[in-house]
Amino acid sequence: MKGKYDWLDLIRGLAALAVFIGHLRVICFSDIPFTHLDLFGKLIFFLTGFGHISVIIFFVLSGFLIIKSIHGAVERHNWNTATYVQNRLFRLWVVLIPCLFLGLMLDKIGLENWGGSLFYSGQWKYFIDQDLATLLTPRIFIGNAFFLQNILVPTLGSNGALWSLANEFWYYAIFPLFYFACINYYDAKLRICFLVTGTLLLLFVGYDISIRFPIWLFGGLSYMITKKISVKILKDIRCLFMLVTLFLVSIFLSRIKFHEEVFNFYLIALLFSLSIPFLIHIEMKSKLLNSISTYLSNISYTLYLAHLPFIYLITSIFNFQNREWSISNFWIYAIIIAATVLYSTLLWFLFERNTSKIRKWLTSRRKKALGNSTAIVE
Repeated sequence: MKGKYDWLDLIRGLAALAVFIGHLRVICFSDIPFTHLDLFGKLIFFLTGFGHISVIIFFVLSGFLIIKSIHGAVERHNWNTATYVQNRLFRLWVVLIPCLFLGLMLDKIGLENWGGSLFYSGQWKYFIDQDLATLLTPRIFIGNAFFLQNILVPTLGSNGALWSLANEFWYYAIFPLFYFACINYYDAKLRICFLVTGTLLLLFVGYDISIRFPIWLFGGLSYMITKKISVKILKDIRCLFMLVTLFLVSIFLSRIKFHEEVFNFYLIALLFSLSIPFLIHIEMKSKLLNSISTYLSNISYTLYLAHLPFIYLITSIFNFQNREWSISNFWIYAIIIAATVLYSTLLWFLFERNTSKIRKWLTSRRKKALGNSTAIVE
């Protein structure tokens, strides 16, 4: 398998963009009947309605990459729990902590200076159904920093998108417990402890997080297919075309709420997970598309965490909330999209871009500390 997955990078970047532009459209434009829109409006409203489906795609991609990493480390006999915990935490925290501080600051600025806007005055209940000021406490900040949002605390301020980050973190924590409970890597007593702990954590995080865990696990199915199916089959473009077609059809039918008991997030996750092994064996030949996929993938995590407080403030400053759909208003919407992407790119440059440097520095510090401890014991 390739070390760099260009098509997966592109999908991850587009998924983050879909979440953001969907949130922005809901804030900027009033929710009018689909039949009252012009043709271009119908297209925009339809294309900006895939936010939650995009989060499902994030979960599957995350499951694929994390399960691949864990299983690969075990196969190479270099699994290290401390390294795993450190990598996962700092991958999340390097972006999360700055975004929590910035979100808190932007919300306070908005409340203080544009408190009469639809959002800050509490008239806009689409994302937040309580007084924003009550969601900006130190307790909620700390709870979100430790991934307890929607478990022990609400999401911080206006940043409702943080709900999915709690899911991600707890899947990172729970999966290895069940994985090592099922394989003969540790002794029997430890394996029983892992099983019990994993079960207790599922109970702790609650129904909403637990019920989406199978979606994340579908990424593991992707990885197992790459291990078991021959590369010749996985490079068959006809198989990929069939799976992608089924995937897109299922997304469309789910979007229009056709037989929701069948065309739901689980089916979408399954079909996407079956497509991943084929996608990673298809070369992206266009240099332009490769550059776009790299850029969007790079900023995707930052864009996802940073966009909501920023667009609430910007749309409040320019009084561009709950407007009627029109072509002229669409261009203002497009300008806000560009400004938010630039803002996220700046944050990526300052923080997420340096994740690997921070990880290497921490690893070297930990090794030195372990070396000193060994010397003392000897």
